[in-house]
Amino acid sequence: MAEITLKGRKIPLLYTTYEMKAIQEDIAPLGKFQYLIAGRNPDNPEDTESYGSPGHLGAIASLIRILGNAGLEEAGETADLTDKAVLRALKPARLAEAIIVCTKAIHEGMLSEIPKDNDGGPVDVTLEEIERKKENPG
Repeated sequence: MAEITLKGRKIPLLYTTYEMKAIQEDIAPLGKFQYLIAGRNPDNPEDTESYGSPGHLGAIASLIRILGNAGLEEAGETADLTDKAVLRALKPARLAEAIIVCTKAIHEGMLSEIPKDNDGGPVDVTLEEIERKKENPG
């Protein structure tokens, strides 16, 4: 699981469909969201003038808050992150690293669930679903 360290505290980052919804409600629709966290203009992705702007920093803070609180909650810890606390703990020099770690968490969340007995090879989720239905008809 991806994690970020804020003021010495390791924060696991979790992305599920619930966080996908929260991101769209708090930050932006997914089509624009990817540009906003990268500090790019959604209408002109070559335009990076907004990198480090209040809007960009707010999007990063909200993203870390959403993913971090989900990870903390899932780990049985107190989900107590706020945007202000995240920005206070995040050093400007680590901004790009934070974006990469959050992107990694989102990528991990988008992957298909792989059974624990898998050897790391490719998984045919359609075939697995067919097999499950054979075992548990009805």
